[in-house]
Amino acid sequence: MDRLTQPIVLCGFMASGKTATAKAIGNIMNSGFVDIDVQIEVDEGKSIPQIFRDHGEDYFRRIERRLVIETVNKNTKIISLGGGALQNQELLDVIKAQSILIFIRPDFEILFRRLINNKKRPLIAREWAKSRNLEIVKKRVKNVYLNRLSLYEQAHITQTVESNWSPYQVAIKILDQVSQFHSS
Repeated sequence: MDRLTQPIVLCGFMASGKTATAKAIGNIMNSGFVDIDVQIEVDEGKSIPQIFRDHGEDYFRRIERRLVIETVNKNTKIISLGGGALQNQELLDVIKAQSILIFIRPDFEILFRRLINNKKRPLIAREWAKSRNLEIVKKRVKNVYLNRLSLYEQAHITQTVESNWSPYQVAIKILDQVSQFHSS
């Protein structure tokens, strides 16, 4: 795995475990990783919800796109994308051409349980503020998930995730698939 020539880029819906898995892969490979959302917060000096509130989603997506391309071009070994990063087809194409794109795919019910426990995320906060009804929020979040699913499914590798798996277990499975991907 030391001879990894392309970055590993993790994609998936919010709360899929991208950051924790990227950290675990980094530990296994003795390499750092870049979490795009965290790097945006550092660069902007604001949280993601503040950026959305102050500047809007279009602004956020522009800086996200720029940072992802810069990070991939630096040949960073491990990159964790934000849940909506692949909505830009041009960005998706760049990532696929220059890296190994991996879709981390837990079941939607797992995602929703994780999300509802963190109402700070922009989508959850917005939907919760609109209705304060858990079933309505779940339906709206699932619609967003389903709209993004075809983008995530364009990844080179899809890694399903069971609810009882640790980030380390997911990382091991991903690295096994990456080595098979390289040998094919």
